[in-house]
Amino acid sequence: MYYKAFAVTGVINVTTLDDGLVSLVEEERHIDAILINVSAYEGNMVEGWIGTRRVLEIRDEVFDTEEDLGAANFPYSTSKIGRLPVDQDIPKGQIFKIGINCGGVASDIRGAYEYTIKA
Repeated sequence: MYYKAFAVTGVINVTTLDDGLVSLVEEERHIDAILINVSAYEGNMVEGWIGTRRVLEIRDEVFDTEEDLGAANFPYSTSKIGRLPVDQDIPKGQIFKIGINCGGVASDIRGAYEYTIKA
């Protein structure tokens, strides 16, 4: 099992992706999961891409956050995702990228790719 950190700074009305996890010709990668934390709940979409194919799209409210919600702003659920299983082979020469599609208010994501190298 291997891990590679990522951090994406969101931009208002833009989809911003990180540099990604590259599957090399000589060392093909398999993405097992992402470990993720969002900076705030803003109704933005976390997206995962392999090449030009989107393989995940999830609202930011379902992920863990360090945001102080306060007594008047309860979270949308009480069980937040910190580790999201992806279980996808990344074809040789392709890149898996994680990012955030922000609306009118930007938020950031941080975490790590959890992956294996295929023999």
